Formats: sequence, structure tokens, C-alpha cells
Amino acid sequence: MNAGMIRIGTRESQLAVWQATRVKELLAAQGVESELVFIKSEGDTDLQTPLYEMGVQGIFTKTLDVALLSKRIDIAVHSMKDVPVVLAKGLQQAAVLERASSKDLLVPGPALSDASVLQALHTGDPAMLASIPLVIPSEFNTITNDLPPVNDLPALSFLIATSSLRRKAQWLNRFPNSRFENLRGNVNTRLRKLGESNWHGAIFAAAGLERINLRPAAAVELDWMLPAPAQGAI
Repeated sequence: MNAGMIRIGTRESQLAVWQATRVKELLAAQGVESELVFIKSEGDTDLQTPLYEMGVQGIFTKTLDVALLSKRIDIAVHSMKDVPVVLAKGLQQAAVLERASSKDLLVPGPALSDASVLQALHTGDPAMLASIPLVIPSEFNTITNDLPPVNDLPALSFLIATSSLRRKAQWLNRFPNSRFENLRGNVNTRLRKLGESNWHGAIFAAAGLERINLRPAAAVELDWMLPAPAQGAI
């Protein structure tokens, strides 16, 4: 490594690498050399447990904190919504990039293609959905385990994939009969799982999909859903 070159710590997902590369580009514009150092976080290794059940803060940042404190890297790049409010002793927040969209998106699954339903979900108006039946093709009904068949769910109920307690709470406030499937993994993995599922849809942060050009054309913004603090910021 050249003396004076900044080592940028990042997770290995496509989105994390995009974010770290963006920081690298901004440093280069100021005449500062840098390189990426790839580090796997605890949140990347356990893809089964819902995040709210893991019982620790900084699940995506702790490993990079250790790398910083041990001087393996000079800076770490994170989605700011993943960063704990109180940083580890010896660390400080150095910079925040211009914020992208803070909105949440519903990406519809194979079971949901009705444009009128998607428009109603965009506004979050249950009354608009009252007369629209939700039907799942029978060939998808066996994919999700431990949940009732979607066609047996009550009216105005959805089968939605998310591991976020915040998103679940707000969805249930609008559509209280809905069911949820835990969904973990990087953006690419979650999109693949959605495409193979019988879910009505999965909820994503808009910024993450847009940064790596993976926002599906059918995705709808959930204007009524409050985002996580600092969602969309790096």
C-alpha cells in the first residue's frame, strides 16, 4: 500500500461496494488515493434470524468497527440507517454524503400484478382495496412454509416479505390481517427470493435498489410509510 493511501472498509454486497466506490470516487476528485478492503459483517453471515430478534445494535457495522480500531482500515462506509446512534469509543462520524431517496418501496411478487391494487398500496388506502380480490396462482401456494395458503387469508390481507419490525408495524396498521415472511440477505438475494415466492411483495429501501439499477418498473413507493432515521444516506 502506498503511504498516504486511505483504506476504505466495506461489506461485500453489490450495494455496499457501490457505496464504498462512490466514496473512493469523491476522494479521488480531491486528489486523495484510496483502496477498498472487503470485510464480512455479522449481519451477512446469519441470514435466517429476523434482525429485531438478533438483540444487538450495529449488526452490520461491528466487524468494521473492530477493523477501524485495530487500524486494519482507515474509514468505513455504511448505510447510515445501519449505524448505531452511539458509536464505539474511539470512532467518530467523519462525513455524510448527499442523501438519496428516503422512501420505502413495495416490489410486487408473482402473485400481485393488478395495477389498481398497486395504486391503492401506493396511497395506503384500504377502502380502495375493498372490492379487489387478491388471488395467488395455485402453482405458487406450496413455496412458503408455516403460513396458511394465501387464498385462505381474510379480505384485505397480504403476504409480505420483510425482516423490519418498523415496516411490519406500519403495514399492519393499514392492513391488520396481513401475514409476513422473514426476508434476509443482500438486495440481489432478496429480489431472487421474491421472484421464486408466493408472496404478494417485499419491502425495500428505494435508495438501495436505485443505486445499483435494480429497481423494478412495477415497484411502488409507499408514501404513507415512515422511513428509518437516515434512510438513503451514506
